[in-house]
Amino acid sequence: SFGFGQVGGELLAIHPDYVLAVLMQSELEEYNQKLEQRSTASFRYWQDALIGRRPFVQIKHQAPFTKHQEQQVYLNPLARTYFDPQAKQYRF
Repeated sequence: SFGFGQVGGELLAIHPDYVLAVLMQSELEEYNQKLEQRSTASFRYWQDALIGRRPFVQIKHQAPFTKHQEQQVYLNPLARTYFDPQAKQYRF
């Protein structure tokens, strides 16, 4: 601490090889399948952004909650949004 009220912290960094090494074979295969799906979706998104089919960054113009819900959202640490696939936006 520098004496200005900052709080110290610690970080434990573990190389992914050590984490993956303790997985069972079935868990590792499931992880690799999910990784492949995420990589494919990410690549498709990147390609669509490069050729102009979609914006690279999707700018939000409003919060996923109304002004009336604002205090409830801010004061509830368990408040979560969900994605509405029909409206293609997050809602509370």
